[in-house]
Amino acid sequence: MPNRVEEATSAAMGAIKDVKATVKGLTGVFKHLMEEHGKVSALITRVKMSSDGDVRARLYPAIRSELLRHETGELKAVYPAMAEYPEVSRIAQEHAREAGELQRHIAEVDKYNYGDSGWGPAFERLAELVQAHVATEEGEYFPRAQKVMGEDLAKQLLPLFESAKTTTPTA
Repeated sequence: MPNRVEEATSAAMGAIKDVKATVKGLTGVFKHLMEEHGKVSALITRVKMSSDGDVRARLYPAIRSELLRHETGELKAVYPAMAEYPEVSRIAQEHAREAGELQRHIAEVDKYNYGDSGWGPAFERLAELVQAHVATEEGEYFPRAQKVMGEDLAKQLLPLFESAKTTTPTA
């Protein structure tokens, strides 16, 4: 579980992403997704900076849980809505493929104990995947989807996304 400094840093990164989303014209679920990206990215960065098994043990379960919950919400609420629009339906297909990669990378990290020599490289690969995924979503997917789907639907999708996240098994 993150300590107070890590929680504050995570919240600050979420706020920064919130501002960036506003500047990009994103609203509703797309703005919220960017905020979540910022929060988990801060925790991932903290883990990448440490080889301490205690830091890994404290933060990785929260990272893992957030990634799985976030992805479930996207897969159940956001990307199915995108699939309904021909202009962005390809994005939903690409995302489904990428979601499988995320789950495989998490499973790879989960194979190791926090102090094992393989844990750090496996986590680094996961972190790189998440970073690339976030860049694609924020730079391409979300702006295109927001433009096609509109502000009202983006706002309507937020509670559906949050509800879908609660159905995620994190163990």
